[in-house]
Amino acid sequence: MELNRFFPPPRSFFVDLVERGNAAPLTVDIGGLAFQLNNADEALRASLAERNASFLDSNVAGSFQVRLLDAGKGHFVAPSQVSPGNPHPLSMTWEEKVLLVQSFGFAGWIDVAARRGELALGRDEFEKANWCVENYLRVCTAWRAVEEGGVLLHAASLVQDGRGYVFLGASGSGKSTLAATSQLGEVISDDLTLVRRLKDGFHLAGTPFRGTYAGGRPIRGDFPIGGLFRIFKAKVNRLEPCPRNHAVADLLAAAPFVVDQLGHDSRILTHLRKLDSAHPLSYLHFNLQGDFWEALDLQR
Repeated sequence: MELNRFFPPPRSFFVDLVERGNAAPLTVDIGGLAFQLNNADEALRASLAERNASFLDSNVAGSFQVRLLDAGKGHFVAPSQVSPGNPHPLSMTWEEKVLLVQSFGFAGWIDVAARRGELALGRDEFEKANWCVENYLRVCTAWRAVEEGGVLLHAASLVQDGRGYVFLGASGSGKSTLAATSQLGEVISDDLTLVRRLKDGFHLAGTPFRGTYAGGRPIRGDFPIGGLFRIFKAKVNRLEPCPRNHAVADLLAAAPFVVDQLGHDSRILTHLRKLDSAHPLSYLHFNLQGDFWEALDLQR
């Protein structure tokens, strides 16, 4: 994503906006982090309920409260301002402890400590309203993870024998291929993976952010981490130690929505160091046969 090219409006922008609709609240469970979506219109609520059907919950005490608003205009970033093929224009900035975020069809603010925010949705359909909501929730999830000592990673993730395995890499590195061809385990996502810091350590958490993967069942729950890997396509499956002075940099590069925010929150690097200390990052070279688990067994 192309970060911080189009600056979001200040929080004062949202004060006079009207609510999007009056549909009943909808609570989505994202890896054990509950978000209650309020004031959607009926059509948007139905679309969000269908997309997140396996992750809906009853209203949960302490849920992060999101108020949906009508932006009063078609869009925040005009499609003509971004050339075809260029990265998605997500922009973030801070107003004291409140995070401001903006893209094509939405702008919003996020107060992680207070567990609340507002999301203004544009009226154009270049960026569908349900996708705007999901992108906003991705940013919220990334910063809620930071708040508790975890991280949201650009990574594929699978569960095997009750343990979670994380496979991070840049676009084109093979995350979707690895997930689709795996001969063992169940796929949580081939795109975004939530790592939470719970009382007994780091856990992989199931979320609705499944990426392009459409096979198998959506996975809820959390799983102790069994391994953390950066992946590379190869002819032969093999593991290679990651130099310890490279590991945190590799993890940071795979941490969307926070990668460029070290100046605002130094905890990010601290959390990544603790994650690598608990589960040392390794390099996995894998073929396209889905039998890479045999190489992982060498580490167990």
